Amino acid sequence: MDPVDVDIDEVLRDVANVLAERQTGRVQQYRSEVREYEDVTYLLPGAWQNISNSLLSLDQSLAPLDEIFPAEEPKFPGKLVGALKRFVKRVIQRSVYWYVNPVVAQLHSVQASSARAMREIAGQLKSVSDRLEVLEKENLSARTRALEGERFDERIGRLEREWRHGAQPSAERQAAPAAGAGQEAAAQPVGRGRVTPEKSGQVFHFDYYWFEGIHRGDRELIKRRQQPYLRHFEGCSNVLDIGCGRGEFLELMSEKGIDGYGIDIEGDAVRFCAELGLAVEQAEALEHLSALADESVDGVFLSQVFEHMTPDELIELVGLVYRKMKPGGHVVIETPNPQCLLIFASFFYADLSHVQPIHPETTRFLLLSAGFRDVEIELANPVPKNQRLSRIVVPETAADEPWVEELNANLEKLNSVLFSYMDYAAVATK
Repeated sequence: MDPVDVDIDEVLRDVANVLAERQTGRVQQYRSEVREYEDVTYLLPGAWQNISNSLLSLDQSLAPLDEIFPAEEPKFPGKLVGALKRFVKRVIQRSVYWYVNPVVAQLHSVQASSARAMREIAGQLKSVSDRLEVLEKENLSARTRALEGERFDERIGRLEREWRHGAQPSAERQAAPAAGAGQEAAAQPVGRGRVTPEKSGQVFHFDYYWFEGIHRGDRELIKRRQQPYLRHFEGCSNVLDIGCGRGEFLELMSEKGIDGYGIDIEGDAVRFCAELGLAVEQAEALEHLSALADESVDGVFLSQVFEHMTPDELIELVGLVYRKMKPGGHVVIETPNPQCLLIFASFFYADLSHVQPIHPETTRFLLLSAGFRDVEIELANPVPKNQRLSRIVVPETAADEPWVEELNANLEKLNSVLFSYMDYAAVATK
């Protein structure tokens, strides 16, 4: 190549670009290491803080050892005495050096190994965290698709049941008057039947059965939640499930050999239970109880019904339940717990047919006033732990600080009010 053809400026620019790329690579590597440590700090705040404190203490304890050999020789007065003292000082320093230096080197090696181990742990935890995030997204997508399929299947199932039973469409059935030909208007139904297209002037039918299927949860989940209530009805032969819905508790009783039947005002729910072979009737609670003979049932179960009724209806319902139950029988009333404020932000006000939450002490008073005894309040459906406020984790050096315990105590108070038990059951004996 002719020297004249060489562009010195271009060569220098290439060299500068290469140096800039190397510097950028070092900066990116440093930032990557910083992100790794930040990830560990996020995933293991307490453990990482303890490790950091330990390494810092190790550095501080090793720092004085660097002063074994001072940079400047000490000055002593007098030539002969000074020379002798300096000689003795050097002998002592060299003697100590042979013992101390291997220990210092080993401690520094341990520190370096600990730092490498922390970087490896950071990498592993970051990898696990990323994998869990991917799995959660995949699981959420699969669950969403499955839920959409279940909703579609349920709608198709409802249409098939209506066709097989020769029923009218739901909107026409609910709009039809319940009274005889001589009455001008039907009696106001209880709870969920209170909101009707005819009453509200809606131009479309609010499908409560479909709405409840979306927000109530799947049947297996409800059965697991209602399983503990079975013990109150062991040995019974005629248990009434008021507002039986999709028949979860009726199915549980059947599996345990407990005889009983259910009632519900929703025709779709009644047909669904009938297809499962469960004993069920379409009826309104107060009317059905009024028509029963006194002391004819030996147990009554109400799950998520109380909150759908007005105060007057509640008083009448509790009185009728007491009259129709045999002595020694149990009544179990499950309803949302207003002492857990999360219910108001999550599901309570999502249901248009909810009238008001009923405080557990109000339910207790209603049962006692009607004549029931041994009223117990059982808390149910706890808020998952990952949704509750977590305790503060601090380094051991600050663990004994009074503010730590006070802060954690306040967090527990908030948990007891905001994130405790979303339901309760009032259990009473006649």
